[in-house]
Order: sequence, then structure tokens, then C-alpha cells
Amino acid sequence: MAILGNIRKRPIFLVMIIGLALFAFVISGIFTDNGSNRNNIGSINGNDISGEEFARRLDVQRNRNQNGSSIQNVNTVWNSLVREKIYEDQIEKSGITVSENDIWNSMINNPAYQNSPNFKNEEGLFDEDKLKEFIATMKSTPQGKLNWLNAEKNIVNSLKQTSYDNLVKAGLTASLKEGQQFYTSNNTSADIKYVFEPYTSIKEVKVSDAEITAYIKNHADEFEVEASTEIEYVNFEVKPSAEDIAKVKTDLTVLINDFVEDGTTIPGLKNTTDYVSFVNEFSDINYEDKVYFANDLMTGVYDSIKNLPKGSVYGPYIDGDYYKLIKFIDKKNEFSVKSSHILLAYEGSASQKPDVTRTKEEAEKEAKRLFRIANATNFAELAKTNSDDSSASRGGELGGWYKEDGKLVKEYSDFIFNNRKGKIGMVETVFGYHIIKIDETKTEPGLNIALIANKIDASPETESNVYQQAETFASDLIDGKDILELAKTSNYAIKKANNLKALSESIIGLGNQRDIVKWTYEKGTKIGDVKRFDLENSFVIVILKNKLNKGLKSLASSKPIVVPILEKIKKGQLIKEKMVGSTLEDIAKSVGKSVNSTNGVSIMKPALSVGGSDENITGALLYMKQGDIKIVEGKNGVYAIEIIKKIPLYDIKKYDTYSKTITTQLKNKTTQVFNALKNASEVDDQRATRY
Repeated sequence: MAILGNIRKRPIFLVMIIGLALFAFVISGIFTDNGSNRNNIGSINGNDISGEEFARRLDVQRNRNQNGSSIQNVNTVWNSLVREKIYEDQIEKSGITVSENDIWNSMINNPAYQNSPNFKNEEGLFDEDKLKEFIATMKSTPQGKLNWLNAEKNIVNSLKQTSYDNLVKAGLTASLKEGQQFYTSNNTSADIKYVFEPYTSIKEVKVSDAEITAYIKNHADEFEVEASTEIEYVNFEVKPSAEDIAKVKTDLTVLINDFVEDGTTIPGLKNTTDYVSFVNEFSDINYEDKVYFANDLMTGVYDSIKNLPKGSVYGPYIDGDYYKLIKFIDKKNEFSVKSSHILLAYEGSASQKPDVTRTKEEAEKEAKRLFRIANATNFAELAKTNSDDSSASRGGELGGWYKEDGKLVKEYSDFIFNNRKGKIGMVETVFGYHIIKIDETKTEPGLNIALIANKIDASPETESNVYQQAETFASDLIDGKDILELAKTSNYAIKKANNLKALSESIIGLGNQRDIVKWTYEKGTKIGDVKRFDLENSFVIVILKNKLNKGLKSLASSKPIVVPILEKIKKGQLIKEKMVGSTLEDIAKSVGKSVNSTNGVSIMKPALSVGGSDENITGALLYMKQGDIKIVEGKNGVYAIEIIKKIPLYDIKKYDTYSKTITTQLKNKTTQVFNALKNASEVDDQRATRY
């Protein structure tokens, strides 16, 4: 407690103390080499992370986030492990422990458990005994027990990390003296006279590469970059040739009339009476029993078919990646309905939300009450205030036009398709009790058709030709031929991908191509190496153009950032050398400018009549006395300032409000504790070689 008390007295040095302590911890093992384990995925502060442990956690994460990409899941697991391992060291040193009671209290106060219907009693209240019963059941099987132990471990880690953050937070307080200094700094103001010379008055200064390099080294933290690679590639897409396209059309044309296959005459699409079987046998897409409307077919096709005689065949025609052939069977009108509803769910119904606690009898009673008072005028408002469905916010509107195709639950569907527009009724479904209003009805003209769609794919011969082109191009590159000349001769498009990080997975123009990125980082891959990658519909020839190691930005990439900074410094120095004289008037003459004045300048009010707002100037005023003249480099130029009058501060006697403000600001920074710990840790990341 004595140490914590000292921290409270000197909060300004807390971050520095943490940083130094962590730095000492990190360097303590720098000269110890215990050898590396090839099975490890990395290490944090010398503590290995085994590949087996990482793989186990990755399997769990993949099951949890099946839509995430491979690297997204890898990153999630890695970040979780890094956080856990970094906190582990600090928590052990801090002596923080978590009891079984702490774990239990954390669980029963977790909204996820409190709001789950699985852990509620008959009154709809959270029941601890139900949670205990669930855990006991879970632990009764080997896999369930393992799952529980993992869940319990996560809870313990979270509680310990929170305790550590709270311990740091407890030491972040400001004294009344610091509050007084804060008040003085922010409210000290003065009437000033000044001369302003903008940096733009110096037209040009020269900055050498040596000066830029020196600046980069002196500000290394600002110019650190990760390792990256650069590639050039040519993508040889396998596309259907004109011959391939023509063959698909020919094959479809043969199907229109009767044809002979294996010595047997088969009725064609025009003459067949079993068009369902015909489509399923000869089409790449099976027969779909539906009514087709204009928006279901390519533009113009619906209008071309609707006036043909029944049994006519239309096509073949190209639609996207398919050649299609259509037999017109009949016209068919289809009825569709728009409706609104008020849903009264109950405990046990399919749509029950956690906050729905009414019984089935209560739901029926309330539904009957609403049904009695519902009409076209008040229906939307009743839905907004009473419905347990997400459509409540839309006044009960179900959304869209529905056809009698089985997409709606039967009882609901039967009502809306067997009643007129404006009818209000009540039905029961597995979701609860519905008060339904039929909003709109319409009849649309449609078509019954048999549709054959055959994919236009590249033939094996076409794919082989593209493969040979790719192989020849790769061979020429390996033989040392210039990529630009080769591309120009054969009209190939060269594409570039820069700044590929070790764990990148996406390449512009190719999408997710993790294998290509991994190849660029392999130890055996050298600048100038060439490799063919076989993608789903193409062959890609990749040449590694550059490998950049982790370190400082290059001179070329740093120039746009550093040159303006150094130019400003140099211009400031030149202007300061020009500003000479014992009085402000003399200084003004030396640079050919007039003397300006602004009253009541402070940190809270930094605006100047000439030169704009500049905190550099207002900060300098704190340390100047009346009559002092000081030359200060600002954001936009150089100022020569003279204090005409320093306005005395009102002595407020109590500074607790200001010390509390500082304390709040400090405590808000506890969210940065982990980042501070991570920056001071030694993290060895070997994921890129494995995933």
C-alpha cells in the first residue's frame, strides 16, 4: 500500500515507471538463448506459444466464426493469446488472484446468463439453480467438461485482467497542487504586442538526403515499418474460346428437334411431353416448377415468348455465362398479397423473445381483445405498440408481395390467400396469435416454361492452350528475358501488388491468394524468382520484385513527410536570424513588418489577430513577465512577442475541481494499459510461415 500511495502522489510518472519496469523485464532475457522450438508459433517475452495450443484454439475460433477468412481467424486467436500472455506476467507479479466466488458472481451478473430463457424460473426471473444444473450437465461428459474448463479459464483471465487495470487506475490521481497548476496554465492571459513573419516569406531552402536520413534515425519510432514484399504478375485467364461458345450453341440447337442418340430417336424439346425429365437430363440447371415473370428472364425474352404459340421453342440465346433454350408451355396468372399483422407470442412459441413472459392463454386473450378493436385506421398504431414481431416498427407491415408458394406458415397463408383486400382476421400459428390485415392484392401475368441452361465453359483444349502460354511466359522470365518486352510482344497486362505484409491474404485483382503471399516470404524465395500459381479459372505467373525487411522507411518514401518538416525548421532559423533589435519596433523594421496587438490571449483563447490560433505562442506566455520580449517559432511562422500587461488570475482558493479533471483524464487513459504493456514486450510472431 505504501507503493500505491507514492504512485498516487506522483501520477505524472506512472506511465514512465511502468515502461521502465517492463523494459527491464524484457531485456533481462535478451542474452539468454534457449534455442527455438520449430513447433512453436511464436513467443511473448520468452514464453513460447506452441503450435498445438494455437491449432486447438484456432479450431474453436473457426467453428465460432465460420464466415471469417483463414487469416481473420488466425489474427483473432493470436491477439487473444498475446493479450493473455502479456497480462499473465504482470498479474503474477501483482499477486492478483480470483476465487470461485468471484467466478460465480461474474457469471450470475452477466446479462447473457440473466436474460437467457434457459435459466429462468416459472415467474420469468433468473434462477441460479438452473445455471448450476446446466453446468453440472455440461461437465457430465468428457467434451462438455473440457468446454466448461475452457469457459471458466476465459472468465478467470478476464477477471484478472480487469483487476490489474483497476489497480493501475487506482493509482492515477492528481493532487490539489496539480489542480492549481492546471487552473493557472489554462487561465493565465495577457495583452500582447507582436511581430509575425510567416514561413512562406522564405521562398526556398535546400534539404539534403543526409539531413533527411539523420531526421529519420532521430525519430525512428515515427518511421518504423513492417516487413513487406512487392510482386508483378500476369494473369492468364481461362476463358471459353469462340469455338467453345459455338459448340455449346450447336449442342443446344440439336436438342430442339428430335435427335438420334445411341441408335434411338429421342423426342426433342419441341415435341417432348415429359419436359421436366428432358430438362433435368440435358440442362446444367434442373427444372424449376414456378411461374416466370419479366424480371425473372433476361431483358426482352419475356416479351418475345409471351405471344408465341404454345409449345414453341425460343433460343438458343446467351444470358451471362449460359446459353439458354426455352419451351413456352402456357400463360399463367399469379395472385400475390401484401399484408400486415400484430403478433402476440407466448412462452414456448417459436418466436418467443427473452422478454416475452405471457402464457398461451394470456396471449390468446390479448389477441382477441386487439382483434375486436382493430380496424383499417388504428391497425398500424396497434401493431407498433403491441406486436412482438420486428415488423412492429413498420406498423406491422410484413414487407413485400407474397405468393402462394409455401414461404409463409400455412395458417397465415390460408387466411391471406382466401380473403379479400381490407379483411382483418385472427389465426394461431407456431409463432403465436396473429391479427392479420390484408393490405393489397394483385394478379400478375406470368409464363410456364421449360428452361434449359448450359454453362459456357472453356474446353480442355482451350485450358491447355492457356496453360502453355503461361508456361512459356514463365520460362522466358526465368531465362532472363525482360517482362516489359515479353508483355508488349504478346499484349499481356502486367499488374503490380505492393506492400504485401507477412499476414496479408488479399491481392488486388486476384482476391484472396494467401499462398502467393506466403511464397514471397519463404526463405528460399529470392528477388527475381518466378512461380506459376494455378487458380480456379486462371494461371498466374508471379515475379518477386522486392523484399523489404522490418525497419525504417526508405529515404524515398520518407521524403514527402520529412522535407516539409525540415524546410519549416530551416525557414524558422533564417527568420529568427533576421529578427534583430532591442525593441519590438526595431524587430519589426528588421523584417519589414508592422507591430500587431491582441488582448486577453490565453491557452483557452489562443486566437491572434494576425497569424491565427497558435498554442505555441500561448504556452510561451506562461513563462514571460511584463516587458519581456521573446522570439517563438509557431505553427505558421515566427513571432516576436512582448508582454504589455499580464492579467492577474482570480484566486479561487479551491482547486479540487481541476484536480478531479486531471484525475478523470488520467483514468481514461487506462484503456491504453495493454498497448503500453505490448509495446514494451518482446513479441516473436512466426504465424506467417504456418498459415
